[in-house]
Amino acid sequence: MKTISKIILAISVVIAAFSCGDPQSDGPVVSEEIVAEWHLVSVSGLSSTPQVYVDFRQDLSFELYQKVGEGRYRKFDGTYAVSGTTLSGKYSDGEKWGSDYVVSFDGEKMLLTAQNGSEEVCTYEKKALSETDKAEAILVTKSAQDGPRFL
Repeated sequence: MKTISKIILAISVVIAAFSCGDPQSDGPVVSEEIVAEWHLVSVSGLSSTPQVYVDFRQDLSFELYQKVGEGRYRKFDGTYAVSGTTLSGKYSDGEKWGSDYVVSFDGEKMLLTAQNGSEEVCTYEKKALSETDKAEAILVTKSAQDGPRFL
């Protein structure tokens, strides 16, 4: 009886060891990959790309800098959430983003596919906005200020 108990225990240990593999092997770990400063390089369906930089932080906050036309960048901030491969967020004034996005990665590029029916794909590369542009940016605190927001 002791031998059977030892065999069952040994088999249980082996099964447990193999079933507790690397958690990253079950699929993409979007929450870790997304944490960086990103620059928008293209938007499907648009001939020109707006100047947009977004900094997704480890604490699930973000800062977004956008410039439409000439002038200074507009700074928006808020929080984001990742559920599986879906990215969603809201600005600090409580306004939700215009869409949730499916996040995927192609090498060093991050692709955000809008889930609002447009299926628009925004391609980002890791690149930070200059500290000078950040310091000179105009902070937007209310949804009625400064027109539409990129996300």
